Amino acid sequence: MEFKQVYTAGLAHCSYVIGGRNACIVVDPAREVDQYIEIAASFGLPIKGIIETHLHADFVSGHIELAEKTGATIYISAKAGAEYEHYAMADEEEIILDTLLVRMIETPGHTPEGAVFLVSDLERGKVPALAFTGDTLLVGDAGRPDLFPDRKEELALSLYKSLRRIEQIGGHVEMYPAHGAGSLCGKALSSKLSSTIGTEKMYNYAMQINTEEEFASTFLENMMEAPDHFSRCSEINRKGPARTDEMPKPVPYKPKEFLELAESGYLVVDARDQLPFAGAHVPGAYGLSLKGNFATFAGWVLPPDKPILLVADSSGDLDTAVKMLRRVGLDQIAGYLNGGMPEYAASGLKTAYFSGISVTELKERLERNELVLIDTRLKSEWDAGHIEGAVHAPAPDVRNRYEEWIGDKPVAFICSTGNRSLLATSLMMKLSGKKDVINVIGGVKAWMKAGFPIV
Repeated sequence: MEFKQVYTAGLAHCSYVIGGRNACIVVDPAREVDQYIEIAASFGLPIKGIIETHLHADFVSGHIELAEKTGATIYISAKAGAEYEHYAMADEEEIILDTLLVRMIETPGHTPEGAVFLVSDLERGKVPALAFTGDTLLVGDAGRPDLFPDRKEELALSLYKSLRRIEQIGGHVEMYPAHGAGSLCGKALSSKLSSTIGTEKMYNYAMQINTEEEFASTFLENMMEAPDHFSRCSEINRKGPARTDEMPKPVPYKPKEFLELAESGYLVVDARDQLPFAGAHVPGAYGLSLKGNFATFAGWVLPPDKPILLVADSSGDLDTAVKMLRRVGLDQIAGYLNGGMPEYAASGLKTAYFSGISVTELKERLERNELVLIDTRLKSEWDAGHIEGAVHAPAPDVRNRYEEWIGDKPVAFICSTGNRSLLATSLMMKLSGKKDVINVIGGVKAWMKAGFPIV
């Protein structure tokens, strides 16, 4: 048996290629599908099967494009209601692909159609060797059951029962999830990207809870907000996403044309770092640094129905931004600023800017009660320690709460290092028109490194 795990940074997404004697299977492919074709070629095997463990919420899958390029069959639970050509599998159904025996177990909870796929190497025997658990069982955690708010109590109980089914899989079976630490599909994911069923039974807190009531309360309380694009990506994956190789290439626009399009309603996404963005950017731009969690926050805050214009430091950064936007289903990428901000600045067109201050200056100004401080990290980070007097509001929440902070005092935003607070700062400026908005450089990490107190 051949085996390769593929990790997609930014989304903390894991996909897999498993090879038999004469063919191989891809599990939960990312949208960039050529990498799987190259891996299969390195095995000397054609791709004959594509498995989708569920309708992924945090990214757009490459299953359609990969199937069309290779002729492979897509296998997914019948409960997914997929609208593209596929083989709909029933609970406990088995299929044989070359020397690989695949059995599907329905495991609803994270999503209604979630499933675990067990793979046996028939050259060694029928006993399962691998379990692809999707987002039902993660290393150290289980998938959040609140993605469908109207059904979250039902799905929490379904998840509890699904974990009981997974417990029956042999402890020796290697477990490979769809996500690792950094994903918003769970609360306490491990940075380890594989485990065994036996290890998870012993140490995974989700597997240790013994009653439905305790499980439901544990998995529904203090759960971070689900990003806006989660439901959108699920639906795209159910219907079948468009092929990326058939999409038009972004058009280069000269500064004057670029500004005119921005003022007509196009979204401007600036992928540069926090310091150059603060110094000068196109008015109304979203500050989404590629050094941060670009794809997730782009999917979270950008309206999906408007064309996008990009600002980047290099052609390489531009290509990366396009790829990451498409990962979260933002396919309307109209163009980019030709020559970047240096060319724009040289044209003499209007720019926007804001202050970036150090944590030392922040401390001094807080002591003088000169500003309002907003902590834009996740609640788990806030609970672990924050600056006294700060207000907690994750960066995307600025869209709904910015009016609370319109007043006489400047508003400063802080996160761990400055990337999420950059987004929050740009949102505050864009939505409120307030000029005295500040990004704290270095964030809470710099604050703590300086020895300043947290509560």
